[in-house]
Amino acid sequence: MPSEYSVGERLRAELSAAGLDGFIHFQTGRAHENVTLRYLSGVGGLEDSGLVFPVDSEPVLIVKDFEEVRAKRQSWVRDVRGVTTIPLSLATQRISEVVREKRLTGKRLGVDESELTLEVYLELSKLGVELVPFGSRIMRMRMRKTREEVEKVRRAVTIAESAIKRIGSLLSDGLTEAELAAEATLAMEKAGGSKAFVLVQFAEDAAMAHVQPSGKRVKGDGLLVVDLGANYDGYNSDITRTFVVGRPPTAQLEYVKTVWKSMDEAVAAAAPGVGVAEVAGRARRVIREKGLPQPRHRIGHGLGLSVHEKPIVEEGFEDVLEEGNIVTVEPGVYFEGLCGVRFEVDLHITGGGCEVLDSATLVEP
Repeated sequence: MPSEYSVGERLRAELSAAGLDGFIHFQTGRAHENVTLRYLSGVGGLEDSGLVFPVDSEPVLIVKDFEEVRAKRQSWVRDVRGVTTIPLSLATQRISEVVREKRLTGKRLGVDESELTLEVYLELSKLGVELVPFGSRIMRMRMRKTREEVEKVRRAVTIAESAIKRIGSLLSDGLTEAELAAEATLAMEKAGGSKAFVLVQFAEDAAMAHVQPSGKRVKGDGLLVVDLGANYDGYNSDITRTFVVGRPPTAQLEYVKTVWKSMDEAVAAAAPGVGVAEVAGRARRVIREKGLPQPRHRIGHGLGLSVHEKPIVEEGFEDVLEEGNIVTVEPGVYFEGLCGVRFEVDLHITGGGCEVLDSATLVEP
């Protein structure tokens, strides 16, 4: 089904294709990310809330009583019911009432097993319905973004770039990694978003792919890796830049050029119908031909409501890129105790190839 159909239309079609009678979901405040309800309802930040979605009638969004007004304003679901949902046993009673009202007792209902906690699963199991794993189909839906979703990620990328520019303007000030990270966070907030994450790693710290910013001062000669993401209306960006600080050894400058070329090759390969393994292989080939160590992390990943989601862009994976996917490519090389280099851009897979959502350019070191 084309990605421009509404989430409700796409979910109904997927449920019908799977031979299911509906979908049911509930998330407590202890759930890890809570993106499934955000995706299906259009309302972010809900806790102790759920959705009952029959194939043949209107869905019902169940929220905490004080969230009812906000949910009615933000959700495409017309039937929003604000009730008392704590403790979970009370929420189960409310869900049970809707299940009986929608004549779903004894029916087969899909669940997103990737986000459903065991606690909630056990409660839903008492409703007299058959719970069927459906999470992979939800993820396939999420992988193909609508125009609105693409624009939200694009905005998140623009916000993240404002943070990159802010860090670039401060490199002569001798600030610490942590201070630069704080400046990046503030820049994203000033630009209209919020921080998804910020990593600032200088010199030998950059040899570790993901490490939290420290009190290490960014001064002298070395490479600075900045990997950060912004969140805008629930959607994320994820970009990485490597800055040259001072005058690092010539070999390190060559690493920068190689990783940039590796990223360029991956971007050139990305298009509908191309396997993720081919995209990753193009990136790794450049690094291998230079005799440099391969990154131990994956070359890329999907991006959207989560910073890391499917498809995984790596050799050994069978996914094929489709129009509407948003993925990252982020090759790197790392030398323990010395330095690291990584670049990352966000790609929107279009009908004619791919669109780079950010404005990354390599300034020849």
